[in-house]
Amino acid sequence: MFNRKLIKGILASVASLILCSCNKELSAPPRNEVVDINAVTSQSKAQIVLNGAYFRLANANSSNFTNWSFHEVTGSVFTGYLGYGFGVMQDESNSNQASTFSQGIWDDCYKLVEATNGTISGITALADNAFTGNRKNEMLGEARFLRAYTNYRLLSYFAQWYDISSKYGILIRDAPSTLSNIVKARSDVRSSYDFIITDCDFAIANAPSSNPNYYATKWAAMALKMRVLMSRGQQGDYAQVITLAENIKQSNIYALENNLKDIFYTKGLASSEVILGIKPNTGQETFYYNLSYQYYPGGSGLWVAKQALKDLLQNDPRGSWMVGPASRYNAYSPNTYYFTKYIAYATVPTQVSETAYAFRLSEVYLLEAEATIRSGGSLSTAKALIKTVMAKAGVTDFSAVDNASTADALLLQNYDEISRNLVGEDGADWMAMLRFPLATVTQLKPTITSTAQYILPIPSSEYQSNPTIGPQNPGYSY
Repeated sequence: MFNRKLIKGILASVASLILCSCNKELSAPPRNEVVDINAVTSQSKAQIVLNGAYFRLANANSSNFTNWSFHEVTGSVFTGYLGYGFGVMQDESNSNQASTFSQGIWDDCYKLVEATNGTISGITALADNAFTGNRKNEMLGEARFLRAYTNYRLLSYFAQWYDISSKYGILIRDAPSTLSNIVKARSDVRSSYDFIITDCDFAIANAPSSNPNYYATKWAAMALKMRVLMSRGQQGDYAQVITLAENIKQSNIYALENNLKDIFYTKGLASSEVILGIKPNTGQETFYYNLSYQYYPGGSGLWVAKQALKDLLQNDPRGSWMVGPASRYNAYSPNTYYFTKYIAYATVPTQVSETAYAFRLSEVYLLEAEATIRSGGSLSTAKALIKTVMAKAGVTDFSAVDNASTADALLLQNYDEISRNLVGEDGADWMAMLRFPLATVTQLKPTITSTAQYILPIPSSEYQSNPTIGPQNPGYSY
């Protein structure tokens, strides 16, 4: 028998998740009051509810400071490029039974799912004539992008995404939670992909073509669908990835930054490469709250670069600014260095250093290159895409890419560039590693010897409130 008191407590917490802001700017301080979705009676109030969903995407706390650490750190810890600065976590060796990240990722994702479902429900119920032009469908497109984004994140970390026939998919919640629907079983993987892609397609068709780059657009939805299709990897998926990439590139809205370092050190969201970023709150940098908190006040060593990242960037111009001096806590975490991709060592955090990135054009190029290789396309075409991205990072020696004469060799070169370019952002390096066969994954990260280690266990708290969710992920105990 499930605990009704616990479920009521969950529902009360869920009701407080949809927080509002005074205007469309995420950086404006919200009033932090609960929004009743049944009170959505106008376009302006619908926008308030949608802002609450963006508030959840940014994982903003009660002081409105964004915190994207679970996005920026988790994947790169699993790949072995980043680590904990004050000791070695079991996550670094892919021993995930008591993962540091599991509960936090699960909670963050389902808070956003709840916020988006409330948003979708409230906006859908409002009459079409309450909106100007096509704004109702645009807002629904934004909300469904957010739901697709977080469900793909759940799929990537808690479901057997790599096996389309698996029964171990995600727990799909497609409506606001109530006592009658909170107890629910997880879906299979095929159904999980279908649900996510349906949301992506709606967002591509309806989300705005133009929006500030800390809000969703049809282009961000295309980039998200590229990630989803690369993970699914079924017949025809790679061709779709290539088409989506070309659509984004030919929109002429985005352009690769001429100097990769400028995105992280000087431009932030002003960069034309950023498709979707996470905007920090005004004044956040004075509290060193988000990624810059790792450097409080300029060098705390909370999350650090490991030797594997330093080795990967050897003889690469990025090594001079992405990996700093040896961590002062090497006695606890041997062979670690300050991770300086977002902020130079011993400097003061800024709004730019507090900015996080969900989608950049570099990833679009590299996913297109990978899809081209995996679909049996031209290796020369793929090489040109990889080298274009590398050149924007200041690389002039392309011999390793040029000398990759087989598809397998070039896939490894593409993976290395994904890792160099996107480490510490939103898990692209981790997912790219896992798209190789297990034997290759084990060569890249010897502590991974089973596909069970590709994903995390569902937190035990979920079984307490939702005992019908289904069996735990293989390889893990309750």
